[in-house]
Formats: sequence, structure tokens, C-alpha cells
Amino acid sequence: MKGRQPGYFLKPSHLLLTLILFCAGLPAVAPAQTLPSDSGRIVKDVSAEGSCAIVGMTAEQCQLLALQRARASAIEQAAGVSVTSSSLVTNSVLAADFIKTYSKGFIVSEKPTWLPLGQYQRDQTTAPIPEYRIRISADVSIPQKKIQPLGLKTDLNKISFRNGENAALQIKTNRKARIGIFNLTADDKVMMLFPNQWEKDNLVPGGETVKFPGPYSKTEVVMQTLPGHKRDAEAFMIVALDPNHEKDFLVLFPHTRPMAFSEFFKKYSEVADHAEDVILTYEVVSGKGD
Repeated sequence: MKGRQPGYFLKPSHLLLTLILFCAGLPAVAPAQTLPSDSGRIVKDVSAEGSCAIVGMTAEQCQLLALQRARASAIEQAAGVSVTSSSLVTNSVLAADFIKTYSKGFIVSEKPTWLPLGQYQRDQTTAPIPEYRIRISADVSIPQKKIQPLGLKTDLNKISFRNGENAALQIKTNRKARIGIFNLTADDKVMMLFPNQWEKDNLVPGGETVKFPGPYSKTEVVMQTLPGHKRDAEAFMIVALDPNHEKDFLVLFPHTRPMAFSEFFKKYSEVADHAEDVILTYEVVSGKGD
């Protein structure tokens, strides 16, 4: 994030994604327990594994993708849905699947355990690749909607950005709602972009399309890859909240610092039953040698 007058840049950090990615999610190894909650239901102690063997990526980046795959597997088990695949991909499709799974259930607590390093070998003609494997035990909140549909619709101006290009969102609801915009970043954090200290009024009328940043906004979202990265991928999460709910985004979330993954979703689960959300994935390309 870089300050300037009269506004500021919101510069998301981005998840590195190479062109060759092997990932797999493994089934649960222990039964989960479902408990009632004031906000939806909590499925406790969901056990899931994720693995990743990656060409052209650091160990740290490989481990992050393995963790994301384990989270996606845990959410799928708790929510009873199937979103991701474990097949070989050569673009950002699989990483996008990981992120989109986050709207099906919310990991509010997790305990990761790294397993011994393994090896992935596609066939006997290829060399084995180091495979990072992780097991998590997670508590997953499953939303139970308690409102009439808000009719949230969103659009992002591009799905692939070059360094220095600006992102622009269009948001529409069928009825009045409070809007929150969050960035799911590559360093495993969540940052609230709107509302913020400069733009606090997030109540939007139904039936009208609003833009972020708006024509008179003091903010702009400038896309950049992380230093040294050629291609990154992450997402915007747009939330529409029932305007009659007692809590608003500025009460729940800090607008001056990013939040840890499970810290954010634990807070979001407090209002998720009274909200609708959409996750829009995108990639950022450095433009150097691509």
C-alpha cells in the first residue's frame, strides 16, 4: 500500500502460480462433529490433507498451495460439495477452484501438521519432483441463510491484469444492502478495501449499479505481482449484508491492516447468515518475459 495525495493506491499482493501445477486433496482421516451455532452450524475437527509438487516455485510457495488445497478439501467435506479437482492443470484454473471453495464454508480455526516430504512422478519417463504434504484439523462454519435473497451481482473489469493496471468492480443488488469488498491475498491474508477510513458510507440502493473505485473515489486499486514473480493469482470477495443487521463491516474488520485467514473468516461467520458473497478470481502478469 502506497500513500499519495489526494488518495492512495491499494496494492494487493498476489499468489504466485507457475504454469505447471500438480495438486491433490486427500479424504478425511477422522469423522467430524457437527455442533449448532448462533451463526449457521460448526463442523468441528474436519481432517483433510493437501499436497503439491511444483515446478519453478520455492518451497514456501509450494507449501502455501498445499495448505490451500487442504483447506478446500476440508470445506468440501463439511459443506457436502465438490468444487475442486486433483488433475494436472497448466493455468490458473485449479488455484481459482481453491479460492472459490472458500465461499461454501468458512474455516474459523485450523491446526496444520506438515507430513514427511514425498515425491511426485507422473510416469517412469519423468524425474520425481519433491511433494509437500500437509494435514489440517479444521473447524468449518457452514452458513444457514436467514434473509430473503439480496440478489448480489458483481463484475470485474478484467480477469488478467498486467503490472500497473487498475482493477474496477461493478456491484448491484436487487434491494438495499451494505457492501464490503475484501482482497484475498497471496500471503494468506485478507484485507478490507471498502469501506475504509476515507469512504465509510457503504449503504447502496437496490437496483442500481455502483462502482468501486467510484468516479469521485479517493482510492484506486493498482495491480502488481510480488517482487520477482511472473504470474500471481488471488481474488476479490464482495459481500452484501442485510442493512438491518446490527453489525457493519467497519465494526467487524480493521481497515488499516490485513487479517490472518482464519481470523477473518471467524469474524465473517458472525454475519454470513445475513449476507450474500461472491468471489471473483483473477491473475496478475508481470509483463517481463511472458
